[in-house]
Amino acid sequence: MQIKKFEARSMKDALEMIKTQLGPDAIILSAKETTKGFGLGGEKSIEVTAAYSENILNNKKFVESKFSDKNKEKFQKSPAKNQKEVMQKMIENQVAKLNSQVSKPTGSSVAAIAARSQAAVSATPYKMTERRYIDIDNEQNVSASSPTTTVIPSVTQVAQKVWNDMEVTSLKREIETLKQVMTQFRSVPQSFVQAHPGADMGVHYQMSTSYQRLVQRGLLPEIAADIVVQAQKQIPAEQQQNKNTVDGWMAKYILDSTPVVEMAHEQFHLFVGPSGAGKTSSLIKLASDMILNHRKRVAIITTDTSKVGASEQMKIFSQILNVPYLCLRSQQDWAHVIPHLEQLDHVLVDYAGLNMRTQDELNYLKRMSPPVYKSLRTHLVLSSLSKDSDLIECAKRYDSFGFNDVIFTSLDEANVHGNIYNFIRKIPTELFAFGIGQKVPEDFEKATPERVVDLILQITQSTQAQHSHQQEASI
Repeated sequence: MQIKKFEARSMKDALEMIKTQLGPDAIILSAKETTKGFGLGGEKSIEVTAAYSENILNNKKFVESKFSDKNKEKFQKSPAKNQKEVMQKMIENQVAKLNSQVSKPTGSSVAAIAARSQAAVSATPYKMTERRYIDIDNEQNVSASSPTTTVIPSVTQVAQKVWNDMEVTSLKREIETLKQVMTQFRSVPQSFVQAHPGADMGVHYQMSTSYQRLVQRGLLPEIAADIVVQAQKQIPAEQQQNKNTVDGWMAKYILDSTPVVEMAHEQFHLFVGPSGAGKTSSLIKLASDMILNHRKRVAIITTDTSKVGASEQMKIFSQILNVPYLCLRSQQDWAHVIPHLEQLDHVLVDYAGLNMRTQDELNYLKRMSPPVYKSLRTHLVLSSLSKDSDLIECAKRYDSFGFNDVIFTSLDEANVHGNIYNFIRKIPTELFAFGIGQKVPEDFEKATPERVVDLILQITQSTQAQHSHQQEASI
């Protein structure tokens, strides 16, 4: 059993090639659509793997050699069933012709065979039975009590036995080869055409482009598939290939499913989060926005006494903003501070960067929290440069302390922002604000659903790129 691959523009062309080159008994093992392109035009093609027998292929070549060029072409274009019938009939005729030639020997040959038979009979001391031959494969016909019989098989019988032995050996070899091929064939996924992205999660083919775009923007595959599947249920089938219609629906879906903090009137604002996330920068930007844009009375407090220079840095910012500044080192300090903070609109408290992996870190946060509960809001500050798994794991660890919303920083440094939407889908919380740069307070903005949609679908970026192309074209 041999294996050969064929490549054609269509399955019909591939089957014609296989029938012409390998014969009508070729077995199709697999077929798949290739994306590399066929020929110089780059068209898609079909790659078919077929198995064939050398004996049958030789029979086909023998039959074709008996035809003229015109009949040979007609034979090759005929259906596989007709080819098999023609081949079988011609081979049977050829075998019958050979047998008839062997069964009619010349006079001298007959005399020689008769002489050899007579010599064999006279040489043996046993008598021949009345039967002209016995079946040597049937052991029941030969008994211990029966006399030994000398059998002279005919030339046709010898040739037939040799032919049968050859056929059995060839068939055994082909069966073993076919077993190996089928064993390898089972381990390969049997899909003629590779499934489109998102198919295993219910995404239709015409919506797979939208699904891929969401995944490329940073959304987790299961969240992107959920959005697209909801779109498939509500958008008519004839409009699902319209990019503007689909994008408009997805934008509306993200708007409705993005929770944000509308107003934050609490007096105490606590800033917690892992080290390097941007807690201090976010606190200074929020304090500047409250003072310069909203004319609020603000005080800044830090409890970070472990980081070198953290207290001095906060003190300098407080002097620039001309606001009260305090550094607390123990929980008892709150008792002295609280009475002096009643006249202030907002008190912003900065904490050391903690990963919340130990109970000591949790105890520190609880110990240094202000002894108020009615007017307090805790902001979890995270970096948009972090991976989804790290963000979710950090939120779960801080859940033991408790937080009301989340602030994402470094938006200007991140290439994709799908992790922001992934976070609010996985963690039941709200978005409070975004840090988009180093400027104070310009690069600190209040979180809105519209901003999240723009970050994910890159509406502003696409519009700016389109305007740039138009200007270049006009120039």
